This record gives sequence, C-alpha cells and structure tokens, in this order.
Amino acid sequence: MHEDHELTLLCYTSIAAHLMTHDELIALLEQARENNDTKDITGMLLYMDGCFFQVLEGEKAIIDRLFDKIGQDKRHLQVMKLIEEPLAHRSFHKWTMGYQQVSRVELANITGLTDFLDRDINGFETLETSRARKLIEMFREGRWVKNVNTHYYLKHKAH
Repeated sequence: MHEDHELTLLCYTSIAAHLMTHDELIALLEQARENNDTKDITGMLLYMDGCFFQVLEGEKAIIDRLFDKIGQDKRHLQVMKLIEEPLAHRSFHKWTMGYQQVSRVELANITGLTDFLDRDINGFETLETSRARKLIEMFREGRWVKNVNTHYYLKHKAH
C-alpha cells in the first residue's frame, strides 16, 4: 500500500477560540460528521472546559490535509498533535464522529486521570501520549455511555 493511502490515527488537542454553546458544538459536530462521511474518516471528539480532544482515523493523506485545515481554523487555538501512527484497523470504524462533552469530575471518575486533572491547567494541552491512549481506549470501550449523565451523541456510519 502506498504510504499516502495507509490507514492512520491522528490524535490532537486544541483550545476553542471561545467557550462554545451546546448548539455551536452540535453544529460543528454535524458538519464534521458530514465531511468525515464523504472522506471515509472515523473518530471521536471530547469537549471539556473550552478544549477539544479529537481522534481521527483514515487515509494518511486525507488525515494530513484535514489536520492542516484544523490548524488554520479560527475556532481552534494552540492545536497540538499528541499521536500520529499507522493503524492496522480502525478503532471507531462505525462512527463518523463519536462525541461527548465532559466535566473534569466526570472525566476523572471514568478514566482515573485525577492527578492530571488536578493540575491548574485547562483542558488537554499537557496530556501525555499514554494518557491520550487511555482516553481513546475508554471511549472505544463505551464507558462514556454507561457512566456519564451528560448528552451523548453518536452517529454510526451507514456502511
């Protein structure tokens, strides 16, 4: 397989340019899902305290172009790549974009990242790779649905 076509996982964090309302987040999510479906991109998105944590899966060339676009998007500040690696298979193959808005308390209860969340830092910008992997795994396992009382939005891929 040509390198540009290899399946890739990219995980990044960013700070929202302003605290987003529920309606703004849903509009962003709907737009992302539509775009992702046409480009065969799957993944997940967390939003906490004005910060994003996102995982994207797809062909490397497509993911690279999307990440460049996100870096230029005025809704995102301090975009920082946490993980980029080849994938043997997708973790979120049925999701055009799983989404969850979480609080620090909910995130700590679900993931056990209390020491990370106790830092006087907003969002995910100092999250180490191993902890980013833990968040991805918890989301993939469906623990958000079972444990979180906030709204959960998930759109399954048609195919």
